[in-house]
Amino acid sequence: MRSLRKVPKICVCSPHFASQAYYQRLRGIYNYLNSLVIRVDIHIRIISSQEQLDTFINTLPENKVDGVIFISLSLTDENVMKVKAAGVECVLIENQSELCTCITNENFEGGRLAARYFLDHGYQSFGLLCEPFHWAYSVYTIQDRIMGYQAELGAAGHIIPKEHIYESKINRALVRERFVEVFRKGNYPKAFFVPADVMAIGLIQAAYDCGLKVPEDVAVIGFDDVDAADFMELTTISQHLDESGEIAARALLDKIHNPNTVEKHIDLKLTLVERKTA
Repeated sequence: MRSLRKVPKICVCSPHFASQAYYQRLRGIYNYLNSLVIRVDIHIRIISSQEQLDTFINTLPENKVDGVIFISLSLTDENVMKVKAAGVECVLIENQSELCTCITNENFEGGRLAARYFLDHGYQSFGLLCEPFHWAYSVYTIQDRIMGYQAELGAAGHIIPKEHIYESKINRALVRERFVEVFRKGNYPKAFFVPADVMAIGLIQAAYDCGLKVPEDVAVIGFDDVDAADFMELTTISQHLDESGEIAARALLDKIHNPNTVEKHIDLKLTLVERKTA
C-alpha cells in the first residue's frame, strides 16, 4: 500500500491550458482544495502530444505524486492500470474507464438541447460552426455535440446544407474575422449552434461588426457556459465546469485517503441557460 505523505501531492493534467473551460475546471479544483483544513500541494502539467502523455504516465513512480486529475485526455484502460500500478490514484474528466472515477456529461444530449430550443422557438434555417481539428491524445467532445444537434434537427425534417456548416479553429478572433466575410456575403442561416462558447462569442462580434441584430437577424447558442458567456448574454449549454472540477478534487482526495472507495461514474446533467442571443 502507498505510504501517504502528510501533505498530499496531486497533479492536474490537460491539453488545454489556454482555454476558459480548463481555467474554470481548475478554479473548481482549487476552490475545493482551498476550503479544506488540510494542505494539499497541487501541480499543473500541460500535455501537448501522445508522447508527453505516455512519458508522464511512465515516470509517475519517480514523481512522488499521490493523485492525478486528467482533464480531456484520452486515457485507455491500460494507461489507467499503469497509473494505479505506480501507486497513484486518478480521476478522469470527459473520459470514461471502469477502472477509476470518471466525470462526464452527455455531449450528444447537449446538441439535442440546442436544436430543440431552436425548433421550439420557430426557427427554420439552421447553421453549424465547428472545430474539426483534434489530437489523438485528447478527448474530442465537439463531435458528439454536433451529432446530437444534427440528429434532433433531422428527426424534425431539417437537414443542414453543406454550405451552412462552417469550420474554424477554436479562436475568437479567427471566427470573428471569418464571419464578417460570411455575413457581408449574405445567404447565411438564421440560427447557429456553436459547440464552444469562445467561438460563439466571435460569431456574435462579427454580427455586430456587420450591423446585424442578435437574435433578430442571427440567433446563436453556444456550449460550455464560460464566464464570458454571461457577460455577452450568450444563450448556451452549461456543462457546469466549476462543479466538475470540485467533484473531481473531492473524489480524488477521498480515494487517496481511502483506497478501497468504490470507483464512480458521475454524469453531470447539461442545462440550457437562456439569455439574449437566441
